[in-house]
Amino acid sequence: MLETANPLPEHIVLNGADYFCLQLDRLMWQTSGKRNVCVLVVTLAERLALADLQQQLDQRPAYQWLCRLRLREGLPFSLAQWVYEPKAAMPVVSEYPLAASGKLPDGLLSGGLDIKKQAPFKIDLLQSGDAGSVLVFTWHHVLMDAHGGELFIRYLGMPPAVRQASWVAPEEPKLPLKVRGKIASDMKQFLYDTSSLPLLSLYKSNLDKPQACYRVLSFTPQQTLMVNGEAKRLDAGFLPSAFYLAATTYAVAQVQKKRGEIDGDALVPVPVDRRKRGAPGAILGNQVSFLFYRLPKAILEDVPAMTGELMTQMKALMRAESPAHYTVMMDFLRRLPGFIYRRVLKAPTQGLMASFFYSDTGDSLQDFTGLFGQPVKGAVHYPPNMYPPGLTFIFSRYQGALQITLSYMHADLTEFEAQQLLATVHSVLLGDKG
Repeated sequence: MLETANPLPEHIVLNGADYFCLQLDRLMWQTSGKRNVCVLVVTLAERLALADLQQQLDQRPAYQWLCRLRLREGLPFSLAQWVYEPKAAMPVVSEYPLAASGKLPDGLLSGGLDIKKQAPFKIDLLQSGDAGSVLVFTWHHVLMDAHGGELFIRYLGMPPAVRQASWVAPEEPKLPLKVRGKIASDMKQFLYDTSSLPLLSLYKSNLDKPQACYRVLSFTPQQTLMVNGEAKRLDAGFLPSAFYLAATTYAVAQVQKKRGEIDGDALVPVPVDRRKRGAPGAILGNQVSFLFYRLPKAILEDVPAMTGELMTQMKALMRAESPAHYTVMMDFLRRLPGFIYRRVLKAPTQGLMASFFYSDTGDSLQDFTGLFGQPVKGAVHYPPNMYPPGLTFIFSRYQGALQITLSYMHADLTEFEAQQLLATVHSVLLGDKG
């Protein structure tokens, strides 16, 4: 252990979800030349000088430690792990001018991190011509999920007196091997049955290095209340994310309909945070499982029907303990050599994986008001984008306002289609259509 207020481990074994994210990273690299990285962009109300930021980072042992972690996979059938390497190079905090339009450099949002050779976390600083700064935090998904990244960034920006952290979740008691094997086998069969082709998709053709694009759709706090009211009207008040997903699916289906005909059912895997409610939980390691939803082609133009179907499927999946069983399967498979694991992942859908990817970070950014002694004006997630399908949505709420980040590949979705897609989502969420 490294000596700090909270001891920092020198070795961290990848959990099942981490290893799953590692195999997605390999697939992304093969199909698109992109890495499985997460980005959180934080806008500060006042200017933060690079020297001041660097000085604060230099005083944080946890930052030095985390940036010197490197991935080591070892021999086949051994468990991959993070290893602290005290002589590893630290990432440079780069400073850029922010364009007058406010547009971020493409390289900052779709850059790669080679976690065997490079730090799994980095920071970039952009300066506005008038006032204020923008911090771009990038981390590899194998190290942390979106919520873990938020926790670490908050930890870095807190005064030392209030800085606390739980780094790694304790390993849960394991079921007997035979039981785990049966659960993994049953879950694999469920995934094969759920993922049968054809599927709704805007994916056109596999390019070696497709151009990654991003758009952010923001709602006002008043509009967000209207969205919540529409969710309640559709009996999704306690789970508005079901309404969000229905609206998103409707919008994607409308784009495909304008191209010709809706091809098939919608398959959407949705991450589920396994941290206990009301507790921050561990920073490192992906603390997520998944729910796999399949919406029939016949209802893809009926938002109320899709919302009801999602609620029904969610209740059935939770009763069947599907997230827990998927976690068991991921843990069971983490000794599998990567090339075999990736073959298993791609087999049901011939590599398509999903109609699109979707996640909702919930209210985790609601009280994010300060960082490095500066007031925060905004915070937006930019998700990794698995290709194919090359279409990812992430919903979040910042200080009472809903926001949606769309990540897509220019080869599969034109700028006009992306604009129309988000306009449709906006209209449906506000109750104007669907």
